[in-house]
Amino acid sequence: MRYLIIILTSTIVTSFSIYGQAKSNNIDNKQTIQNIKYVFDDYVKFQESTDSIADKDLMTSSLKSLNKITNLNELEFLVNVWMYYDPTDFPSIPEINRILKISRPESIEAVKKRMANKKEWESEESAPYSDLKNLLKQLENE
Repeated sequence: MRYLIIILTSTIVTSFSIYGQAKSNNIDNKQTIQNIKYVFDDYVKFQESTDSIADKDLMTSSLKSLNKITNLNELEFLVNVWMYYDPTDFPSIPEINRILKISRPESIEAVKKRMANKKEWESEESAPYSDLKNLLKQLENE
């Protein structure tokens, strides 16, 4: 009986610990998405072709810290970043592809949702909107 109590107590403590880590990861992801949003919104607002080193570093470190994302709105936002964050000398945009791949089922839905919500100035014949078809194919075929 004593061993049973020890095992149950250990299981309960471990469960709380895992729940706390999951909750902490969600909070970390929210803050990371906010960092990306800050940099992206600033970049788009000023229609820049370059971005500051600090913004590029924040964007890179934020993207590298993300893993699987299940929130459809956050994934759709990352698709927009993939489409429109293109400052000179920014090699870290493939990090978004990594995130989309490990979040594949939700990413497919996010890309389809983004395609359905085409902006008036976007054209199916011109990039970056036209690149969404290829992105969708890549995600569906992997």
